[in-house]
Amino acid sequence: MFDSALFKQVGRLTFLLSTAFVAVVCGGALFLLEAHPDSERLGAGVRLGLVLLGVFWVRSLESRLADAGLPRWCFWPYFLAVLAACGGAHVRGMLDGLETLAFFVAVQIPTVLFPSKPMSDGPMLKAGAPGEAYPEYNRPVGRFQFLLRVLLIAALFDALLQLARGAGPGLALWEMRIGIVLFALVWIYSVEGRVMDAGLPRWISIPYCLILSGAIVLPHLLKLINLDVALALFVVLQFPTVFFRSRTVSVGQTSMDAGEGDASKLPSRQKNKPAASLDSIEFAVYTLLIAGLWYVLHLLRGDAGFGVLAWGLDSVLDGGAFFLGILWTICVRRRLRDAGLLSWALDFCLIVFSVSLLPFAFRVINFPQALLVFAALQIPAVLVRRGSISEKFFPAGAES
Repeated sequence: MFDSALFKQVGRLTFLLSTAFVAVVCGGALFLLEAHPDSERLGAGVRLGLVLLGVFWVRSLESRLADAGLPRWCFWPYFLAVLAACGGAHVRGMLDGLETLAFFVAVQIPTVLFPSKPMSDGPMLKAGAPGEAYPEYNRPVGRFQFLLRVLLIAALFDALLQLARGAGPGLALWEMRIGIVLFALVWIYSVEGRVMDAGLPRWISIPYCLILSGAIVLPHLLKLINLDVALALFVVLQFPTVFFRSRTVSVGQTSMDAGEGDASKLPSRQKNKPAASLDSIEFAVYTLLIAGLWYVLHLLRGDAGFGVLAWGLDSVLDGGAFFLGILWTICVRRRLRDAGLLSWALDFCLIVFSVSLLPFAFRVINFPQALLVFAALQIPAVLVRRGSISEKFFPAGAES
């Protein structure tokens, strides 16, 4: 095995070689599809392989950013910028397939400028096992919490696919696809958290995701099952994870114990930087303001007519809507941190998104009504107080 320090020294070159490998394999896949356009089985296998190749690139990107010592949140703007630049250039007809792949490699060459840096803060300590660590970007996910996320992500997949059907070719269709990819990444991280919570090696999450994805996507691409059955399988096949019992104490208890008994082992930025909080009135005001701005952006979208100008304006408006969504998730995290329920922030966001988006996707309600549902669902977060729920339903040491 290579020494870990040596691996970090060549991390930049390794990432570029991995990116070039992804582009070359994708180019070969394009040649196969063009050479056998009538083979449905070959097309299904190639598309599944491209999905797995995308997971490989995402993992490589995570390692490169971590090797450069960049904050975890840098992954999202990098990922979205590369995806938007390559997808937008291809959709607009500026680049063909092979040129898009070359552009995909070219836009990531500047990653060589990110020098490798040692981790200065150190990883977060694992509960009950001093000295053992799990990645600071993820947390253990309890078995019932994981099943809740699986149900919510399946519902969001269904909503986004329904919206994609009615979007037609263009920018909106690609935005729905990007949304599906983002929620797929949430699922991948949740799988890793479930594996960590069960005390299993983290690498098990990789074959788990690959095998489960293949068991669902491949039969659908071969037209053996329809989309509804595929989503049902996505949920049913993951029910056995409930038998993997939790091996760690709750995240909140870990932080509290570390703060009382061994604060010196916590990262320095956690000791020196106070956690930002948000009281109920501020959270309610921000929620209503964000919902109102979403409605304004919705009214402005499409007013520019057609053509390049309209596409550019819609892109800016949709980018603003996405940025507002990020701000809302930050507000939720701060509000639930103040209530002692930070470990449930992601689940709360998924619940709000799925319950408000599903009826809109199937045209049960219109967009303004969906925003009203979005705001109403957050009343519990406005009313919750520290200790009112966590101490009653999630006692210390209980499963997260």
